[in-house]
Amino acid sequence: MKSLTDCLYFMNGHCKFGEQCHFRHSLKAKKQLTQCVKWPDLCRKIQCSFRHPVIMAQPKVTTSNSLKPLTSKDNLVSFFWNIENVPIPKEQKPFDIIQRIRKKLVAEPGLQEATFSCFCNIYTISNDNQQSLHNATVRIIHVPDRKPGAIDRQIMLELDRFERVHRPPATIVLISGDIDFVGKLSDLRHQAGFQVMVIHNKPATEELKATVNAYYSWELFTNKQTTMPITRDSHCNRNQREYESANCTSGKKMKRKNVSQGCPICEAEFNTIAQLRQHQEDTTHLFNCPGCNHDFYTQEGQLQHQKAKNHGHYDDKHSSTQIYTTDWSHVNKKIDDEDAYSSDSWSTIPDTDNSN
Repeated sequence: MKSLTDCLYFMNGHCKFGEQCHFRHSLKAKKQLTQCVKWPDLCRKIQCSFRHPVIMAQPKVTTSNSLKPLTSKDNLVSFFWNIENVPIPKEQKPFDIIQRIRKKLVAEPGLQEATFSCFCNIYTISNDNQQSLHNATVRIIHVPDRKPGAIDRQIMLELDRFERVHRPPATIVLISGDIDFVGKLSDLRHQAGFQVMVIHNKPATEELKATVNAYYSWELFTNKQTTMPITRDSHCNRNQREYESANCTSGKKMKRKNVSQGCPICEAEFNTIAQLRQHQEDTTHLFNCPGCNHDFYTQEGQLQHQKAKNHGHYDDKHSSTQIYTTDWSHVNKKIDDEDAYSSDSWSTIPDTDNSN
């Protein structure tokens, strides 16, 4: 096609190659600006009086259907953590717990994390835990409303936003044991088609576990051990095997005991006293003496202190969590039963600034 294509240098003035140029030198075509209508498809005349301009290479056009996205919304996973319902153990860092969760639920399945959000009133979390959450790139969503269910309502709004922005089968991980989420999680799984998982606390109901694709115990991530998914088919058998392995030393099965510790204010349950105490401090679920402003973990300890210090007479307006009386007859039996517990159980909380 070179011999049929006009030489750019000849058309623009002078070609140094002259007659040895491989391109066409046509004086008739040089004197006009009209392009040959049959070029380049049909015209093959070297002496054509019309111009045969250089054919520019056309860029390869790729359709949008053939473009492969760098990231797919199908493999995204987002975490929604009610940190007051599933609290941080006292002697552990949120950063370490979150890394274990990410390793099991993000890295191993090959997913991509979209968001990791925790919902709470920031004044109920210590500064150290807030800094640890910040270091773990967790988004802290402050919910100032202290009314019951305020945090759950905020999480519901975030779940609705996730459903609008992302498409199935993206993954939703709820860190909560609240049964109020059963309806929403069921819709996300069965109607919208999302993969739904739950990391639950000990009081979580079987209805919540039966609603999701997979569920995990919070203790699996806080006990610094390899986490394994719990399915509805193997949950009971596995728990039984773990209990028998830990408690059977001579081939004789021991009767399982309930050793959970319950919060006296919100009835949340915890495996250890340390976890319960951390929860009480974070949520200010404490018993306050109006006489000296000391806080106590239990009502019995606070009542015993008031009786010993004669701090029983006070104005009702100073009461923080309970209304007390100077009639101590109904408390005597509870005080007698304290020998069954550790002496540390009724100790007062060290003096701290209660402004937070």
